[in-house]
Amino acid sequence: MTLPHDIWVHVSQFLPALLLRDLLSVNHSFFEIAMDCRYRQLIFAYLDDRMLKNMARLRDPAVAKRVRILHIEPSFLNLTDSAPLYFTPSKQQETTLPKHRSLRSMLTDIANLLLEQKNFSRHPKYRIMQALKKREDVVQVLSEVLSGLPNVKDYYVSWTGLPLASPTLSTFLTSPFQLKLRKLSLNVSLDNVPSLMTPESSLPQLEELHLCIHSETVADKLQAANILRRYLAPVISRLRSTLKTFVISAWEATDLSPLFANLAQFPLLDDLSINIPVEPCHLGHPSGTNGFLAKHQSSLRCLRLRPTLYGGKGLAANLFSFHDWILAATAGISFTKLRVLDMTSSLFPTDTSLMCLQRFSRTLTSLSLTGVYRTYEDVFDMLEMATKNSSCGLTHLRIGPVGLCPELIDLMASKLPSLQRLEISARDIYPSLPDADITKFSKTAQIESFFTAMESRSYTSWKLQSLSIVADVLPENDPFEAALEQTFFQCVPSLRFFT
Repeated sequence: MTLPHDIWVHVSQFLPALLLRDLLSVNHSFFEIAMDCRYRQLIFAYLDDRMLKNMARLRDPAVAKRVRILHIEPSFLNLTDSAPLYFTPSKQQETTLPKHRSLRSMLTDIANLLLEQKNFSRHPKYRIMQALKKREDVVQVLSEVLSGLPNVKDYYVSWTGLPLASPTLSTFLTSPFQLKLRKLSLNVSLDNVPSLMTPESSLPQLEELHLCIHSETVADKLQAANILRRYLAPVISRLRSTLKTFVISAWEATDLSPLFANLAQFPLLDDLSINIPVEPCHLGHPSGTNGFLAKHQSSLRCLRLRPTLYGGKGLAANLFSFHDWILAATAGISFTKLRVLDMTSSLFPTDTSLMCLQRFSRTLTSLSLTGVYRTYEDVFDMLEMATKNSSCGLTHLRIGPVGLCPELIDLMASKLPSLQRLEISARDIYPSLPDADITKFSKTAQIESFFTAMESRSYTSWKLQSLSIVADVLPENDPFEAALEQTFFQCVPSLRFFT
């Protein structure tokens, strides 16, 4: 009996990926599924046998068409054009290498290498060295292979600390820039931008761009501003008719105001994430960010603001400076369609998040405030701010860490009657508002008293359907977890899901 292909596809969804990869011989359907599983996502980061094996197999169009997600980190290339690769052959082996070899001959050498499975005493690396002697050989082969991947939709490039002297050597990195590409993630040093983002760069259907800039290699501020203004901004601006999601980060405090000031308006942009170093100067003069936000007041539906501390000279967080920067960057901004506001970070000061909430709460339906511990009073102020001028009402709230107590649940139920999904990170569980007397009791006693206090409560008018509570204070595999679930199902009649 032959089952339809769709049935086998449905069955495969319940099988681990590692198992699927080895089911090539079961039937034709599993052959296709296994091949898709093997080659759907590829990573080129180390010039090893696995990478060379993939390069040879990707010559086959039947294999190349299966690649959907591609990651490249060209750290396997040396810094100079003529430098030999790390597995440099000996002089005796070099004499056997022809001076000029075609791309076909190099790929043939790699393919022949893969057939030598019975005689491992010949050291496969010798044949690899014949196929790829220098960096130019790697670039040539990679350019050919990557340009033959017609269905890549997600492309990730991490290119930091490895400048390429000749623009031709970055050709293989831009080879996947083609029609079907929908998502591009660039983690790049600023001095590599001119080689990667050329006037010829074409991304006609790109919808999602993730950009992380490393500026430590460009000390001259005028040079950095010139790169942002002349190379990066024009390429990004060409996406004005397709870009929907934009994530921008700086690895260290970097003046990105020349970039923001020269970016076009993106009419379809509805999801924006800005990761802001907490070290001064953050992202440069806040007027640049403010101007970019102002251009998209009528289109943004999701905004994520996240302070970061990835790198920098001092690695010193200046939260007062950060607060002032956010204050200026968001001044006068009035979003008309904003539904989601995410301020997730342990570096986000409570006062700063309240100020942002005051400015953007009117149209919000989803709010995320996690990372900084919030007292009952903090949560009260936050809910007051979120509901004071709201025209929609929150339906999704993610908050924590907090001290979970019955009064906190009372507050949320009364302030957010239309809330449908609630996610809480609980650092502690108390039977009432925490005070010095409560903390004298053991954790177990406090949790048991919490259950007792909740038994008398019933939130019949609350529309909550999904509740998730992460409570590290609960012992693992403890009956308290089941009791917590049962407690909320009893006091919230509308609840359907609990995790």
